[in-house]
Amino acid sequence: MDNTGLTRIFTTIGVIFGVTATVALGIFLTSTTSPTPKGKASIRWCVDPNPIRKEQIKLFESRHPDISVINDPGAEPQRLLTQLAGDVPPDVMALYDPQTIRLFAKNGVLLDLTPYVSKYNIAVDKLYPALEPYVYHEGRIVGIPENCGPFVVFYNKKLFREAGVPYPKPGWTWEECLDCARKLTKYKYENSRRIPSQKGLFINNTDWWLLIWMHNGRLFSEDGKRCLMDSPQVKKGIRFWADLRLKHKVMPTASEAQSMAPTGAWGSDALLFRASMVAMTLSGRWMSIQYREQKDLDWDVVSAPHGPNRVTLLASKAYAIPKASPNRAEALTFIGHLLQRDNQLLVSNYGDGIPANSDSTITKAFAYNPDYPNEKNNQLHLDEMKYARVQEFSPYINNLDVSAIMAVELDKMWLQQQSPDAACDVIAKRINAIIRRNLANPNFLD
Repeated sequence: MDNTGLTRIFTTIGVIFGVTATVALGIFLTSTTSPTPKGKASIRWCVDPNPIRKEQIKLFESRHPDISVINDPGAEPQRLLTQLAGDVPPDVMALYDPQTIRLFAKNGVLLDLTPYVSKYNIAVDKLYPALEPYVYHEGRIVGIPENCGPFVVFYNKKLFREAGVPYPKPGWTWEECLDCARKLTKYKYENSRRIPSQKGLFINNTDWWLLIWMHNGRLFSEDGKRCLMDSPQVKKGIRFWADLRLKHKVMPTASEAQSMAPTGAWGSDALLFRASMVAMTLSGRWMSIQYREQKDLDWDVVSAPHGPNRVTLLASKAYAIPKASPNRAEALTFIGHLLQRDNQLLVSNYGDGIPANSDSTITKAFAYNPDYPNEKNNQLHLDEMKYARVQEFSPYINNLDVSAIMAVELDKMWLQQQSPDAACDVIAKRINAIIRRNLANPNFLD
C-alpha cells in the first residue's frame, strides 16, 4: 500500500478512536522483541495477552523448531497502524470485528491469503459458513478465525432445582424462557423496602441482535445505505426486550444490578451469575473460563430462546497478515497451524470459544473434555452454529458511531424517558443522517 492509502486509513482509525493521525503516529511503540536464537526466523504476533498465548507459542515452536514466535500484546487498530506507519509491521495480527477487517482490506493493508491456502495447509474449507464476514473481502481470503462463540444461555442448575423449575431444553422459545425467569425472580425486604434478591435473566445491553433477528428484522438494509431500526420487525423485538426489564421485571435494572453485585460495583453478567444473583445469562462460551473458577457454581448451557425465527449471535476474531510482513512464509506457516487440530483443541478446551475448524475429528474431541467432566453439553455450542449470525455493519458508518447512538437512546428507554418504539425511531433517524452525510462526502469514512 502506498503512503496515501496508509495515511487515509490511519486518519480514519484516528477519527474513530478520537485521536488525530499526527497524534496517533506519535504513539510509536517500543517493540517487545527479544533476541532470536541463531538459525531461527522470528515472527511477531500482535494479539491480546491471554495467558493461553504462552501455551500456543510453545505448541507451535515444538512443531516448527526453526521459527520462534514473540507475543506482542495489544492489537488495537490504532496501535497496529502505528506499527505499520513506523515501518515495523507485525507478522500476524488479530482483528476483532468484520468492519475493521474490511477497513484494513479495502485500503490494501492485508495480504491476500487465497494463493497460499494449499501450500500452507490453511483449512479455510473447514470453517463454518457463518464466519465468512471474518474471512473474505471482495472474494479474497484476508482473515482466519481461530475460534468463535455462538451465544447460548448459561443457567444455574441449583437455582432451577430450588425453584422446582425443570431445566430448559434446546429449541425452547422466549415465552418459555420468560415463564422460567418469572419463577426464578425473588425479592426480599430490607428496612421495609422490597428489593430483588435474585433475578431470572440477564442480557447485556449490547447483545440485543437476536431479539430483532428473530422477527426477521435487520439493523441495516442489504446495501447498508439505510438503518432499519424503525421497521415494525425491529420494534417488535426491542419492545419484547424492554418488557423483560420494565414490565415483567425479570431482568435487573442498572441500579438493581449494582446493589445485587457482591462487591457493590456494577454487576456484569459474569459477576451476577457467578454469585447466583441471576439464574440465567445470555453470552458466549468464553464465560466458562470464569464460571469454572467458581467451584460451587452448578451450571449448564442451553440454546438461546427463539421466536418466529431461530437465530443467535456469533462472536469471533480473525488473524491477518500485513502485506508488509518481513517474514511472510513463516507467518503463513503460523496461520496454517492455527487451524490444525492440536491448536484448535488447546484454545477451545481453555474455554475461550469453540473450534473454528468444523472437521469431525476436532469437533468430536471438543465435545468432551476430561479435564472438565461436568461440562457434558459442549456439543450444544457446535449445534448452535447452524443458527449463528455475525452482527451487522454498514460500510457507510463507523461501528463506534452506531454504538454511541444506540447507548444514548436505549439508556433513555431504560430510564423510561422514551418508549421502545420512540427509541427505535430516534436511532434510525440519527444513524440515517450520518449515512446520508457519508454517502454525500465519502471523505468522512476514507
